[in-house]
Amino acid sequence: MSQNTKEEMEQKVSLWFQKYYQQLQNGCDNFSCKNEFCRSCADFRYVNITDTNELVSKIIMLVSNYGDRYLCKIEPIECSKFRIGKIRKYIDWGGDGVYQLEELVEEDLGTDRLDYAFQPPINLESKEKQNKTILFRKLNRIDPGLDFVDVFEALQLISTAQGNDLQNAIEPSIVNQLSILEKTAKTTTSFQYLRRFAILICFHAFSKKEFSTTLYRLIKLYHLLNPEAKEILNTWFERSIPSSILTKVVTFLNIFITNEMPQSREIYLPPSQTIIDASTLLGDIFVANRKKNDKVKVETFYNEKINQTFNYKENYNNFINKNTNKFSFCNFSFILSAQTKSKLLTLESQYKMRNSMRETMFNSLLINEPISPYFVLIVRRDHLVQDSVNSILRASKNDLKKKLKVVFEGEDGVDEGGVKKEFFQLVVQQIFDPKYGMFVENEEMNKTNFWFNKSYIGEMGSYRLIGTILGLAIYNSVILDVRFPSVVYKKLLNRPLVLEDLHDYRPEIERGMWQLLAYEGSVEEIYMRTFQISYKTVFGEEIFVNLKKNGDKIPLTNENREEYVKLFVEWELNKSIKKHFLAFRKGFESVCGSEVFSLIEPEELEALICGDHEFEMKDLKKSTKYRDGYNSGSIQMKWLWDIIFSWTKEKQKKFLAFCFGTDRVPIGGLSNLRFTITRGGPDSEILPKASTCYGILILPAYSEKEKLKRKIELAIENSQGFGLF
Repeated sequence: MSQNTKEEMEQKVSLWFQKYYQQLQNGCDNFSCKNEFCRSCADFRYVNITDTNELVSKIIMLVSNYGDRYLCKIEPIECSKFRIGKIRKYIDWGGDGVYQLEELVEEDLGTDRLDYAFQPPINLESKEKQNKTILFRKLNRIDPGLDFVDVFEALQLISTAQGNDLQNAIEPSIVNQLSILEKTAKTTTSFQYLRRFAILICFHAFSKKEFSTTLYRLIKLYHLLNPEAKEILNTWFERSIPSSILTKVVTFLNIFITNEMPQSREIYLPPSQTIIDASTLLGDIFVANRKKNDKVKVETFYNEKINQTFNYKENYNNFINKNTNKFSFCNFSFILSAQTKSKLLTLESQYKMRNSMRETMFNSLLINEPISPYFVLIVRRDHLVQDSVNSILRASKNDLKKKLKVVFEGEDGVDEGGVKKEFFQLVVQQIFDPKYGMFVENEEMNKTNFWFNKSYIGEMGSYRLIGTILGLAIYNSVILDVRFPSVVYKKLLNRPLVLEDLHDYRPEIERGMWQLLAYEGSVEEIYMRTFQISYKTVFGEEIFVNLKKNGDKIPLTNENREEYVKLFVEWELNKSIKKHFLAFRKGFESVCGSEVFSLIEPEELEALICGDHEFEMKDLKKSTKYRDGYNSGSIQMKWLWDIIFSWTKEKQKKFLAFCFGTDRVPIGGLSNLRFTITRGGPDSEILPKASTCYGILILPAYSEKEKLKRKIELAIENSQGFGLF
C-alpha cells in the first residue's frame, strides 16, 4: 500500500470513527431510523451504555468489522459555537449561539436579515469551508438541542431592535416560514422542522393583538401535524422547555383566547373554532406540563374571561349528557379555576341532593313513613369516632349525597352550620390523635405531615370513615385542618406516581434516591445493598420486605438501580399501605365519585379539602359583620384592623386559626367566610374569645389601642378559641 493510499485510508477511518461517535451519542435526526447502531432508532442497541470508554470500544468494533456499513445516510452534525459575526446573513435559530444577535442589532437588523433568520437549513459543509465555523446541533426526540432561555432572549432582542415597526419587520418573515412549514406538516417528523415550530411558539410578541392572525396560523399548523410529530413536540414541552418560558407561552395563548371571545357578559356555547383550536393546543401543553419536574403552576392555565362569564348550568348539562355531543368548557378543565370547579361541585351536589330528596319523599309516600330529606348523624361526644363509623358504614350512597345535619346526643340545638363544623373538627382531631395509631407524624421541612401507619392492625373502617369525612366536607363546604402530603391527593385522583412525589412526604429519602441514580462510581461496592428493604413499626419491630422475588439475593448495581428506585417508590407510596388506602379511597368515592371530580387537579383537590394558603386580610374586612354595639366605624374596629394589617403573614395565620380553627381559607379567598365581631362588654381585663364553629370574635371594648393589641396578641398566642358558647 502506497503512502498516499495509507494516509487516505487513515483519514477515512478517522472520519468513520467521528461519524459513528456522533451517531451513537446524538442520533441522525431521522425519527423513523431503523439502524439499531444509531441513537435515533427506537431499538438502539447501546441505549444503556453511559461510560465513554465502553462506547469507544463499540465504535472500534463497528469500524473494524463493518467499515461505513452502519453509518446513517443523514449524517449527524458535530458542532462548536456559532459565530454570527462570521456568517453575517445567517442566523442559526436552531443553535446555541442565538444570544449573539446583539452584533446584528447594532448594525440595524432589518427585514432582509430576518428573512434569512428563518431560512431552511443551508449546506453546512460549504458554509464551514467558507467561514471556518460549524453550527451546533444535537437533536433527538428528547432534546431539540436548544437553550430556550437564549432563544427567548434573542427574540426579545429582535423586538427591541424593531421598536414600533416590529410587525412590519418580523411578521413577513414568520409568515414566510409558516408557508414553508405548512407544505409538509401532515407527513414530517423531522426534528429540524419541529424545532422551528418550537422556536416560533416561544415568540413573546404573539401576546400582542396585532399578531393574532399569525399566531392562529401557527396554532392551525400544530393541528395539521401528524400524531408522531405532536408526540415529539409535547416531549420537548415536557423535558426541554423550562417552565419560565412555558409559562409565557401559556400566558400568550390565554391572551389570544381572551381576545377572541365576545364582549358579552355571558359566553354562549359553542365558542368560535379559533378558541377551540387554541384551547386544544393549550390542553396538550397542560398534559405535558403534568409530567414536568419543574411544573408551570396550574393557575397559569386558568382563563379569567372564561371563568368570569362561565354559564354553569349549560356547561354542566352539556358535559354530563355525553350523547348530545354539545360543547362544554368542562372538557377543557385546565382553563377553569379552582373556584369555578368548586361551584360546579356545589351545583352537582345540589342536583344530587335534590334528586335524593325527591326520591326519599316518593319512597316515604309508598311506605307511608316519614323519611328525612337530610343525612342526619347522631353521635355521642365520648364515642364520636365509633358512632360515626357505624352510621357512615350503614348509610347508602344516596344518604351520603343528602345535606348533612349533625346531632350530639343529649344536647339541644339546631344545626345551622356551627354544630356540623364542630363535628368535623372533633372527628379530624381524634382520628389523627396518635393514640388511635392510624396515622404517623413525619416532621420534616419545618412542617408536620401525617401518613398512613404501615403497621396498623385495627379495622379498616376507620380509614373509610376519614375518606368519607373528606368527601362530606367538600360537599358541605367545610374546610378541614388535615395535614397530608400532596401525594395523597394524587393518589385519590388515581394519578401515576414518580420519585418526585416523595418530596413532601420523605424528602431525605428522595434526595438519597437521586444521589443513588447520579452516583458515578461502583454502586455495588459503595452501597452494598440488595433489593430487600426494612422498616420499623411504631413498636420498634424491624420488618424486612423484598422489593421483588428473591430480592434479598439480588445486589443493587449500576445497571439495576433505576429498577430499584422505581420498585421502592411503588412499595413506599402504594404497596405498603394498599389496604389502608383502598378503604380511605372507598370512603372518599362514596361521596365524591362523580364526573366533575375528573376535572380536578391534585393541587385543587387539596385546596377544596384544606383551603388555600394564600389570602388577603382586606377580603376578610370587606365581608365582616358587626353586632351588639360595634359597627365598621367603631374606634375599636379601626384599631383592630390597623393592628391586623400591621402583622406578619404568620401572625395573621394565627389570628385566622384562633377565629376559625384553621389558618387555611376557602377557595375564592376570605371574602367567602362568614365572620362576625361582637362586643364582649365594656373595657376589662378579659381576653378576646372566639367561636371557631361560627366564625365569631368576641372583643371587649378596650379603651386603648395598645391594650387591644396586647390582649388580642396574647389570646392568639395562647389559645385556640373554643367550639360553641
